[in-house]
Amino acid sequence: MLTYSGTTACTHTLTGHSKSVRAIAYSPQGDQLASASEDYTIQLWDARSGECTHVLIGHTKPVKGIMYSPNGNQVLSYSDDSTLLIWDVETGVCNHNLTGHCDGIRSVAYSPQGDQIVSGGGDTTVRVWDVGTGECRHILSGHTKRMSALAYSPKGKQIASGGGDGSLKVWDTEAGTCLWILTGHTREVNKIVYSSRGDVVISASDDMSVRLWDVTSGQCRAVIEDYKDRVMDIAWIETPGMNYLVVGCEDGFVGMWQVKFDQDNFHVTLRWKPTKAELDVEDATIQDVQGLSQLDKQLLIQRGAVGEPAHRLRDTIKKVNTMASVVSTLKTPSGRLVEDSDSTVKAMAEQLQQWVEQVKDPMLQDLVALVVKYIQAYS
Repeated sequence: MLTYSGTTACTHTLTGHSKSVRAIAYSPQGDQLASASEDYTIQLWDARSGECTHVLIGHTKPVKGIMYSPNGNQVLSYSDDSTLLIWDVETGVCNHNLTGHCDGIRSVAYSPQGDQIVSGGGDTTVRVWDVGTGECRHILSGHTKRMSALAYSPKGKQIASGGGDGSLKVWDTEAGTCLWILTGHTREVNKIVYSSRGDVVISASDDMSVRLWDVTSGQCRAVIEDYKDRVMDIAWIETPGMNYLVVGCEDGFVGMWQVKFDQDNFHVTLRWKPTKAELDVEDATIQDVQGLSQLDKQLLIQRGAVGEPAHRLRDTIKKVNTMASVVSTLKTPSGRLVEDSDSTVKAMAEQLQQWVEQVKDPMLQDLVALVVKYIQAYS
């Protein structure tokens, strides 16, 4: 059974599978859902009405995963029966049955253009398939243990593969040749992602680490090992001028790191890492702390971990704003201060200077410093 909704209320209950659902996927357009089950079937659902439009039958063992093509007109399913099936989402017809792996398939990926599929299985091989013809274009060999992670580069010219042997390999999709062998992980690789430009590969492993690789040189540029359990999944997020890496571990840990590229150097900085028992935050202070002993509070203040209580900050901000307004009224049309106002302004500046020294919050310190400069400019 599946339930879903765009709000907090359940709008549809999707029933039809007779055994556990192993995977679900949304179409790129968001108008259709696909579900894969241990009952050997895939079901396609209308996302608006909740109606089952097709039941796809063809696998002979539990279906492990499903994936929509980039344009959404096909669904790819893979199973413990070592086959990949490509289905037409409009008709429910199987267009291609891709066979060749001699053990269960563990990972698949569509090329960004949707013209190729790459698959990896327990037989340690990587296979590249032509979506149009269903033919196997390349069999990529080199891993010594089962395949566990695959990813296409953004332009589709490379494939990165990771296996139980801990190694990553970067392949040329046209020639089928190995460009780089990336070694460093000591246990199985669980997830691989490319940066949007395709020049960096990020890998997560059972060895409780994440590695960042420069695929133009084949060098490992950064290793993050601040984990206590297997790293199961990673996500790469890019914003203008900044990159973020989100990591999820088997013990429930989730954390975010900021990544900066400086020529050949990668600078990785922790942004936050909540766990079940605590929350560690960088470059921030705790506001309105309650229940601390005087000694504990003093220690936290010395380490910059405790900020000014919120009501004190609000009161100080009001005072700063009031002083700035007073200075504004003392200005003449030429921008200078009226006569006999120098002493008043100097007194204000002295008071603000004292607040700069007393206020612990960095953001408010910056605000007060700016107002001091504003006042001094007209004194």
